[in-house]
Order: sequence, then C-alpha cells, then structure tokens
Amino acid sequence: MRRKNLNSELIKEYMVEALLLLMEKKSFEKITIGEITNKAGVNRSSYYRHFNMKEDLLRWYFYKIIGEIEKENVSFHDYTYSIFKTFLAHKRGILVIHQAQLSYLLLDALNACFHVNTTDTKSTLEQFQTAWHVGGIYNGMLLWFEHGMKESAQLMTDITLSFRPAGSLSLRDMKKA
Repeated sequence: MRRKNLNSELIKEYMVEALLLLMEKKSFEKITIGEITNKAGVNRSSYYRHFNMKEDLLRWYFYKIIGEIEKENVSFHDYTYSIFKTFLAHKRGILVIHQAQLSYLLLDALNACFHVNTTDTKSTLEQFQTAWHVGGIYNGMLLWFEHGMKESAQLMTDITLSFRPAGSLSLRDMKKA
C-alpha cells in the first residue's frame, strides 16, 4: 500500500526503517531499491529524489541521530550523556548497520557534522584537532557497537570523561567558536 501526502522527512524515515528491516534478513548488497520503496510504501521516484545510493540512506540516518543530541545550554557531562542516550535509543538500527560492516558511514556523518574537510589544502591546527577528536569519538563508538552497546549511557559517559583532561576543549566548544 502506497502512503500519500508525506513530507520529505517522513519519506526518508520510512525508507530508512524499511532498509533496516530488510537488512535484518538480507545482506545489504542484495537489497534492491524496489524492495526498499515497496516496504516503505513510497514511490521509487521518491528514493531517487532524495538519495543517490543505498549508503546515503544510512548516512542520513546517522545525521538524524546526531541531530537529536541535546547540545544547547547543557554541561559537557550532560552533552556527553545525551550522545550515548540518543545512540542507545537507536540501538537496533545501529547494530544492524554495524553487523553489515557499514559503520564507516557514521564517520562520514561525524565529519560532516563537525566540518572536517579532508580535501582542504589550507589545513589549520583547528582542523587537525577536530579530525583527531572525531576519530576518537568514532573509534570509541565502534568499540561500543562491537560490545553490542551493552554498556549504559551513564557508564559510557563516565568512561569517556575519565580520560578527558580537566578544562580541555571539546568539539562542541570548538564548533561554537
């Protein structure tokens, strides 16, 4: 059954959910655009209006998750906790993506979110700092995914903050500057 009168965000959400459901039963490579759009209940043209390749659906999913993280007017502790709490809310989808060895798409989303531009030849100290931090976040997340995201948001926050030097800048602070 086709859905009607949908906005662009809902269409994307339905397609991502359809892809994640299909990935639970079938390898990513073997899933077709037709299967995704049929399961999502949208027209095939909707897919091509928003995405160029299946990986773009998963990148969008990671951008959406990152966009849900509470960033404004919170302490660094609460911000870090919000990251892990938000990712835990999407545990099923994230682990499906990780098991399909597509977690590298999270790095694309983090780089875009924090404006890491690897093609800029005029690299500055700030660009290297940002890239370094993003790499640490990404690798920490991969390890957590590998553990099946069994650690709670609070434990992951405590672990993360345990090796952060007091008074150091965060990506959140660098982004504000």
